[in-house]
This record gives sequence, C-alpha cells and structure tokens, in this order.
Amino acid sequence: MPLHSHRLTAAAVALLVLTGCQPAPPTGPTIAVMPGPHKTLSQFQSDDYTCRGFAQNQSSQPAQTGINSPVGTTAVTTVGGTAAGALLGAAAGNAGMGAAIGAGAGLLGGAALGANQSNQQQETMQQRYDIAYAQCMKIRGNSVPPM
Repeated sequence: MPLHSHRLTAAAVALLVLTGCQPAPPTGPTIAVMPGPHKTLSQFQSDDYTCRGFAQNQSSQPAQTGINSPVGTTAVTTVGGTAAGALLGAAAGNAGMGAAIGAGAGLLGGAALGANQSNQQQETMQQRYDIAYAQCMKIRGNSVPPM
C-alpha cells in the first residue's frame, strides 16, 4: 500500500475521532412535568413548546475553542505524542516510526480525554436546560417536581 494511502487513512480516522468529541445539545427535558390544575392538553402542549424553546436558548453556550475544548485536547496530545515518539524513535534509529507510534498513542489518549470533557459539557448543558424548562413551566402554572 503506498505511503500516501496510510496518511489518508490516518487523517480520516483522526477526523472521525475529533468530530466525535463535540457535545450534542439537549434534545428535550429529562424531568416529568404535569399539566397544572384546569389546563387543557392543548394549553399544556403550547406551554411545553414555548418552554422547550426558552430552555434551548438558555442552555446553549458558545462552543469552546482552543486547547480547553475536546477537539483541542485531542490535537495537543496528538502533536505531543508525535514529538515524543520522534525523539524516542530517533534514539532507537527510526524517528519516522517513533513519530507514527507516538502520534497514534497521543491520538488515542487525547480522544479519551476529549470524550470525557465532552460528556461533562453535555451533562452541564442538560442540567441548564432542565432548570430553565422547569422554571418556565412552573411560571406558566404547571406542576413541576422538586429538583
């Protein structure tokens, strides 16, 4: 297999790993809210629709960029792994192989750290969403469980 094919495969794998690190926005509340006294189903559905939009606006956050983002973490560890691998490989007489091994190790380690950061960000976004949704539904007269 030609060398450029290996690079293309590595780049495709890296791209898949990096895009998997971005947290998904909440798709809805994780709390059960019941219609308030004397609310019709259509009134409750209208409240639900309005409050979902409100919660989405309140929970959205600007995407993190730089080395503090999940993608940044993965990129930094990949570059660090490449450099460390090249140094160790040079000492053993094959800097290219060492760089490739180091890049792979850095990519895997960075992907794990990035995935953890992504999960934490997703949990925080869901909590903010649920709080905003509950506040909105409560103000509109619906029954909200204690949080």
